[in-house]
Parts: sequence; structure tokens; C-alpha cells
Amino acid sequence: MSEEDRHAIESACRTLAIRSFVLIDSREWAPLADLYTEDAVFARPTAPDQPILGRAAILAQYQTRPTSKVTRHFVANALIDVQAGDKAKGLLYVLLFTGTAETEAPSFPIAADPVRLVGEFRDDYILTAEGWRIARRAGNMIFRSG
Repeated sequence: MSEEDRHAIESACRTLAIRSFVLIDSREWAPLADLYTEDAVFARPTAPDQPILGRAAILAQYQTRPTSKVTRHFVANALIDVQAGDKAKGLLYVLLFTGTAETEAPSFPIAADPVRLVGEFRDDYILTAEGWRIARRAGNMIFRSG
């Protein structure tokens, strides 16, 4: 594989990972679910031993989130390791801020919750007919403050 091909895969997977968190924060559940493979496995950092199985179940899980919950995920140290022309792995560090909106269309800024969470996500990406997708995402909580 050429260095140019490797960089293109790294860039595509890094963008995919970051887009997933932006879609969470903007509450765009269907486009978020579409970033996963049909048979994806997702283990949330808050419940690492209870994986969610499949794109449809991931979508359903996000649709249950309270509409008052506001989040912002800050992704850092997004390291992508290309395994082959159609497979890659990612390690992402994420700082999460949350808050509660009093209305469906909140006026920003809102008060942040005192709890700050730092987690890491380990992703497996595969190239599908739809493009690069997340096949597996496993999250773990590393630090909690507040």
C-alpha cells in the first residue's frame, strides 16, 4: 500500500470518528446510525459490558435519549492504524461536557453539569459498499471529575 493510500484511509476513518461525535451532539440519530455497519457492535463507556448489537439497535438506543440532554464531545489524540486496504483501527480520547436544557430549543449558553468525563474509544473500521463504516466501537471511562 502506498503512503498516499495509507494517509487517505487514515483521514477517512478519522473524519468518520469525529463525525459520529458531532452527530451525537447535534442529535442527528439516523445519520449517526448510518455510520455503523448493519451488524456493528457498540459498547458505551457507561455500560461496557452491555454491548448494543446492530445498526437498528444503535439507532433505537440513541432515540431514547432525553431531549433535554445537551452534550459536547471533544475528540483528541485520534490515532488511526491502517490494517489493510479495507480495515483500520482507531483509538480516540474524548472529553465530554453535558448539560440540561430547559426547553427544546435552548438558548445558549446553558449551565454545564459539574461532572466532566474523559473516556477512550477503540474502533474497528471497515470499507463497505457504502464507504468506511464503524464495525465495532468499545468505550471505557478513564476519568471522572465533579
